[in-house]
Amino acid sequence: MKKILTLLAVFTVLFGSLFAETIGDNPEDPFERDRWEREKLTTQVYNLVLKDAYAELGLKESEIDKNATIKAEYMPMHDEIRIYYDTLYVTFAEGEAMNAVMAYVQKFIRDNKYYQYKYMEKDKTKPYKDDRKQRKVVYSSHIKLVR
Repeated sequence: MKKILTLLAVFTVLFGSLFAETIGDNPEDPFERDRWEREKLTTQVYNLVLKDAYAELGLKESEIDKNATIKAEYMPMHDEIRIYYDTLYVTFAEGEAMNAVMAYVQKFIRDNKYYQYKYMEKDKTKPYKDDRKQRKVVYSSHIKLVR
């Protein structure tokens, strides 16, 4: 009885290894597997200056703040993105920030083949002073993407 169970377990392992999925195009290359693991775990950072990319996001030039920048941190392993809209305190308008972030998310979804998103937490607004003692504001969103 033990021999039969042992043989059954061995054949199951051998049969399962025949249909194992490989990583990448070349399963013999260990560096490709390491590269895939690194890419999966890394956070990708994108910086966007709005005055240069308003047409790319589908915004009118009059709708954007010339001093604003968008920084996005994309985590592919979790399908999450954190977006930071940074501008001067004097020129900050929450509606403009929200529209710019939503436009960026729509563009990101189109470019990376996602079809839906949801907010993980409420958007946050945080004032601060930079190294030149200028008053600035960061509007941040935490978003979960769905394929």
